[in-house]
Amino acid sequence: METMYRQQAVDCSLDADSFAFDHMSDYLTMMDILAKSISHELSSECQITPLQYRLMLRLLANGHATAHELSDDLGVGASTISTAVSKLVARNLLARTEDGNDMRTIHLHLTSAGRSLIDRADEAVFVTMQSYWGALTREQFDAASESSLYAAERHSHLRFEYGLIRLDTALVDTVMISRRLTAQALEAHGLSTNDFRVLLALRITGRCHTTANVAQFLFLNSSDITSCLKNLSARGFIDRSRSEENRRIRSVALTDEGNAELVRLMPVVFDALHETCHSDDDLIRTHISAARDLVARRRERTEF
Repeated sequence: METMYRQQAVDCSLDADSFAFDHMSDYLTMMDILAKSISHELSSECQITPLQYRLMLRLLANGHATAHELSDDLGVGASTISTAVSKLVARNLLARTEDGNDMRTIHLHLTSAGRSLIDRADEAVFVTMQSYWGALTREQFDAASESSLYAAERHSHLRFEYGLIRLDTALVDTVMISRRLTAQALEAHGLSTNDFRVLLALRITGRCHTTANVAQFLFLNSSDITSCLKNLSARGFIDRSRSEENRRIRSVALTDEGNAELVRLMPVVFDALHETCHSDDDLIRTHISAARDLVARRRERTEF
């Protein structure tokens, strides 16, 4: 059954489209900002990725697991897990042991060094989450907390420490789960999340832009959207033309076909958001209001 908020959030009619496109763009931008902040802290403090951190937490909770079990648990491909595991084993953070009943089965478990690194990683993650939470209103914080707990319980595992749920870990899981579900939903239609965000940016701003302008609007580097522009152009969703004043500069504009595809995919992306935590209308509305506030503060510091 379609809820009232979903109807409003995906309504791309002339009167409502500003609400729909702006809200969706800001939500995806917030997820990207949070993911990069988490990744930066984990990389600079511990030299690990968010996936490696989450993988290690699963082993901390379960004692041991196979690569196949971790792949299913985290919702990522076997080759991705294999690469992450190999790097952790090489650093003596994980160890491999054969199953006593089946030598073909290899179990992974944390080493003492791995357990120590988790403590450092927890501190790095908490710094990111504290910065984010500190910018929220009480209502927004409560909504972020509740939706994170829903998401972790539905798609992952709640992490308890001293009898209390680790809310920062739940939020990390939520960010990564949301990004994965969105990417999977759009991949079925031949687009990446950044492809979709570029279409949103062009629709919201309503005029031609250079690659640098589009990237700036999305808080990305121009190189981050190079492949996006090629894919969107090949599918006829954008026009790329040379500037008459400077032939080295190419402008980008949304085509009618691109606008139609954007409108068609709005419900797909909203449903991926809803699938993350299965929140009710009020919770999702408050969650997106937090995204809008965060992006607005960032945009005040960025001239577009």
